[in-house]
Amino acid sequence: MKKGEIVIGQPELLVQRQGYICTLVINHPEKGNFLIPECLLNMAGTIEDLADEGSVRVLVIRGAGDKFFSAGYDISALPAAPSPDMKASLKEASPLEKALLSIRNFPYPVIAMLNGHALGGGCELAIGCDIRIAAQRTNMGMPPAKLGLVYPYQGYRRFLTVLGFARTLEIFLTGRTYDSQSCLKMGLVNYVVDDADFESFTYDIAGELVDNAPLSLQGTKSALYKIAEYPILERNDEDKLRELFIQSLQSEDMKEGKRAFLEKRNPHFKGR
Repeated sequence: MKKGEIVIGQPELLVQRQGYICTLVINHPEKGNFLIPECLLNMAGTIEDLADEGSVRVLVIRGAGDKFFSAGYDISALPAAPSPDMKASLKEASPLEKALLSIRNFPYPVIAMLNGHALGGGCELAIGCDIRIAAQRTNMGMPPAKLGLVYPYQGYRRFLTVLGFARTLEIFLTGRTYDSQSCLKMGLVNYVVDDADFESFTYDIAGELVDNAPLSLQGTKSALYKIAEYPILERNDEDKLRELFIQSLQSEDMKEGKRAFLEKRNPHFKGR
C-alpha cells in the first residue's frame, strides 16, 4: 500500500483512495479475476457514490495480481436453459451493463489499468473505460463466436464507437486473442508499457489528468460521448453542449488558467 493510501471495500472489490485518484481492484486473482455479479454491482454502486461525492477526479480500474485484468464471466455459470424469470431479467440491464453505465456516467476520466489479460466481459469492461493502458504481457480478445454466443448489442455498440466497423467485425467474427502490440495497432489500447514501468506510467497519466481543470474534464467527456453516440444531435443536446462552453468561459478555473499562463506557472484549479 502506498503512503497516504486508504483501502476499503468488499473482498471481491477493493477500493484504494489516494488524494484525487481512486483505484478499484477486481479481487479474484486465483480465478482470473472473473466478473461475478456481486463484484459488478458493488463496482456500479461504488462509482455512483464517488460521482455523487465529487472528490475523485480520476478513477483507475485494475485486476488483482499480475496475470489478469479480468478473464470475463465464468462461462460455466451461463444458463443453458433459462427459466421464464431468468429470461425476463436478461432483458434488463445485466450487472456488467450496470457497471459499464456507471463508468460512462462518471463525470471524470476512467482509466483501465490492464495489468494482465482482458478477455470477454473483461475486454468489454476495458473498452468501456476512457483510457486503456496495457502492460506488455497483456492479451485481449472477445471469444463469443467460439462459444456460440451472440453478444449483447450494447457491447457491439461500445466496440464500434471505439474501433469502428471493420475492426469490430474482425474481433467478434474471428474470436481471436491479440497480444499487446496488436491491441495497440488496432486501437484496443492507448498505450503499451514495459511491465516494470507499467504501474508508475499509469499513475503518472492519472496525476497529469488530475492537474487539469475539473470543469474541462467533465465537459469534454460529456460532449465527446454525446457526439460519438449521436452524430446528429437534437436541438436540446446542442443547446446543452453550447451551455457547457459558455459556463467554462465564465468559470473561476478559466480565469485561473489565464493568470497561470500569463504568470508562467502551473494553475491551481478548484472546479468552480
